[in-house]
Amino acid sequence: MANAQDKKELKKKLSKRLTEARSLAKNLETKAKKSIKKAANEAESLAKKDLKKATKTAKKVVVKATAKVEKAKKATKAAAKPVAAATAKSAAKPATKSGAKPVVKTAAKPASKPAAKKAPAKSAAKPAAKPVAVSTTPSASWTVVALRDYARTRGIAGYTGLTKAALLAKIKASGK
Repeated sequence: MANAQDKKELKKKLSKRLTEARSLAKNLETKAKKSIKKAANEAESLAKKDLKKATKTAKKVVVKATAKVEKAKKATKAAAKPVAAATAKSAAKPATKSGAKPVVKTAAKPASKPAAKKAPAKSAAKPAAKPVAVSTTPSASWTVVALRDYARTRGIAGYTGLTKAALLAKIKASGK
């Protein structure tokens, strides 16, 4: 009988320990779930903060880019105005040759993507050649451009591509 009673006591102790183990396992499971939930909440909070920072940064970048685009649009409009004004002036001039059609210049299309740095806008008018010297006979004091103009008006052939000295010699040799 002692053996049967020992078995019953042993069974009771094992049952009690099993109940305690189950209780501990349940407590550990509850704590683990709470820890996981807390970690998830912290991660979500950090993600929201990072998202807010990223959104602010993105907004700043968009504002800067928009300002650059507007500046480029204004620069393009400003560059197009002198061309349009020059076009209007040249279209208003009558043709000097009989039967010649008036030349109408069209404005250049603005670039679709503005360059980072733009060169100053060039005027549509061609810079005037230096005026011919007061003397009517060509001399070394005349510019090459003036000598070429003189040769062209006098009908002297082969004046292009010559140096100043050669051009002057050719004009004097022609006697015109």
